[in-house]
Order: sequence, then structure tokens, then C-alpha cells
Amino acid sequence: MVIDCNLHIDGEFEGVIRSKNSVTIGKSGGVGGEIYAEKLVVSGKFTGSCDCDVIEIMPQGRIDGQIITKELVIERKGYFVGESKIKEDGSKFGTLSKIEKAEKADKVIDPK
Repeated sequence: MVIDCNLHIDGEFEGVIRSKNSVTIGKSGGVGGEIYAEKLVVSGKFTGSCDCDVIEIMPQGRIDGQIITKELVIERKGYFVGESKIKEDGSKFGTLSKIEKAEKADKVIDPK
């Protein structure tokens, strides 16, 4: 899903979301997949990978997975389980796939 506006999800969604603005996962929302946006606010549950300039995990919100961000805010009773990386200044969102591909390419398999 590619959008130019804000997105609020209160249901279930699985797949890739690309937004030039903010993505909000409501308390009853659940998202699995990848999110690329300027801002991600999670009050429900997100599982997967995200590359956003700002990520906020609200009370009872949960992220399981890999995140790349400039700013991470975890409110009291918010949960994050996974790996986080700092996004360098000047980089635009959308770099997550490149990093994942590079990490996979670094694995060496013994031919024996």
C-alpha cells in the first residue's frame, strides 16, 4: 500500500505500507509486515520491520521486530522486543530493505 496521507489502522493488516506522512496503529489494530513512513505511532501491535523518522510506542502498544529510526519514544507500559538501529541524519525512509539484504549477503555457507 502506497499513500501520500496519514493512515490510521484499527483492524488487521498484513503487507507493506509506504507513507510520506504518519501511520497510526490503534488500540485494536494489528499490523504485520513492513512500514516505511515519516512517523509511526503504535497503540496496538506491530510485528515486522519498520523504517521511520519517529517511532512512538504508546501505553499497551507493542512492536516485535526490527526498527530503524532517528527518534524512539516508548511510553510507560509500551513494549519493544527486537533490534533497533539509529537512522543517520540526511537519510530518507526506505533504507531497511537495503540493510536486510546486506546482512543476508554477509552470511557464508560452508560448502562441505
